[in-house]
Amino acid sequence: MNSFAATLVIRERLRQHLLPHHEPWRPQGEYAGGCLCDGCGERITSAQASYDVDFAPGVTPQSLRLLRECLEIWLCECQSRPLS
Repeated sequence: MNSFAATLVIRERLRQHLLPHHEPWRPQGEYAGGCLCDGCGERITSAQASYDVDFAPGVTPQSLRLLRECLEIWLCECQSRPLS
């Protein structure tokens, strides 16, 4: 998925409250495939950098798995758009 399409998907998931609009508590990078990216929905391969992002207690969901590019898009979108 290209970054423009990923941005649109992430914006929509933020709008629908499927992705949290909170600062990450603990992002941890790794190369581990097999899961779906919670940002764009694409399958993560073992050759792609991804991040497990944990949040403080009380935030739903408690964690996300994001491709590196989707993590950057998500962080940018959270900073540029007010919580609604």
